[in-house]
Amino acid sequence: MEISTRIRRGERGFTLVELMVVVLIIGILIAVALPTLAGARERAADRASQSDLRSALAGSVAYYAGSGTYTNFEVQAPAFEPGLHWVDGTAPNVGDIDIELASNSQLLLIGKSRTNWYFCISQVSGSPMTDRGKSMDYNTIKNIANCTGGW
Repeated sequence: MEISTRIRRGERGFTLVELMVVVLIIGILIAVALPTLAGARERAADRASQSDLRSALAGSVAYYAGSGTYTNFEVQAPAFEPGLHWVDGTAPNVGDIDIELASNSQLLLIGKSRTNWYFCISQVSGSPMTDRGKSMDYNTIKNIANCTGGW
């Protein structure tokens, strides 16, 4: 008698089917959200590397404005942009900026992202313009002519 009295008063719980529908909806939402989140994380890692390259370019342009050449920039780079980790002529690790070429009016900087993409930025000789590129292969991108295509 007590059970039927509770049911009549509206003190009924959720059925198993209702709970399973809620679990199914939550599962679908998670299945949709996880790939989006993973993609956002990869894009953020790439953007961090690109941001470091833009900062490195600003430091190198400041050096060029004072000296009229990029020659010996690899020696002076930490003074112009001390927040970056500079390497000279070697494949960069994640977070490094490689000064692949710095002579006269030519400049090529390369950075590596956590996604294993190499990003480059190069000064177009005799022009204030720059070019940008990316590759999964460091040996391909370490040539100023191959630093094209954009990010």
